Amino acid sequence: MKNLRQLLNEYKATGRAIPAFNIDSFEIYQAVEESVKETGLPCIVQLSAGEDKFVHAERLFVLVKKAQVEGLPIYLNMDHGQDQLRLEKLISIGFDMVHFDGSKMEYKINLETSQKFVQNLKNHYPETLFEVEFDKINLVDSVVSSNSFTDPQKAFDFMAQTGADLLAVSIGNLHGISLKLPENINLNLLSKIRNKIPEDKFITLHGGSGISPDQISQAIKLGVVKININTELRINFNQSISQIYSKDFSQKIYENFNPAIDSLKNIIKAKLLLFSTSNYG
Repeated sequence: MKNLRQLLNEYKATGRAIPAFNIDSFEIYQAVEESVKETGLPCIVQLSAGEDKFVHAERLFVLVKKAQVEGLPIYLNMDHGQDQLRLEKLISIGFDMVHFDGSKMEYKINLETSQKFVQNLKNHYPETLFEVEFDKINLVDSVVSSNSFTDPQKAFDFMAQTGADLLAVSIGNLHGISLKLPENINLNLLSKIRNKIPEDKFITLHGGSGISPDQISQAIKLGVVKININTELRINFNQSISQIYSKDFSQKIYENFNPAIDSLKNIIKAKLLLFSTSNYG
């Protein structure tokens, strides 16, 4: 199996992207694993700090390693990590990548902190990929201002100086799914960022659940190689479970959860196919 850097390089060269699915529960992971097995397409599974407290990254690590032994191309990331000691521990046990999110810090402090964090660990873990972020990606229904968008020159400086591998950009993408207005990402700005950052760096798009398939496809053509999906899975899972428990349900919990897993798989497989369809040329 290719390491994650090799896969991202291949995807970047052929105009494809890899979905990164957040894991809220074992059932969501089960749906992801079955979808990868049925499609043969790779993905990343990841946890935020809150998800880590519930699922525990070490448990997810064991499940993913089992899947990898079985030949499934599933990779591991810690998403929006702020606890550097926690990130370092997960790197040491074998996570493929980690995301250090210093976006709440003032830019210069974030730059210095990210640089120290990345460079201290890269020498010991050369195959690990590091994602960074300096523009806070807002939640849905917040005021979207171009003042919070990623500046291409700052993107170049941040990536060149920190030595990180992936940059989470802010181009109008939001965490969550808005019930009021659809998200509209600035593809022209994305093109400028792509043309500015070093060639060996990757662009990642957070908040992928609320972006239209057309804009997703265009973003991939413009160089995005990793797209995060979370809220869409949560909504689907909760709706499925609510429908099951509002009707007759089984005392066998797995019989109630199986339909929810099947529903999740429809979304996951659609993302795998959309993101992995070559847009090269």
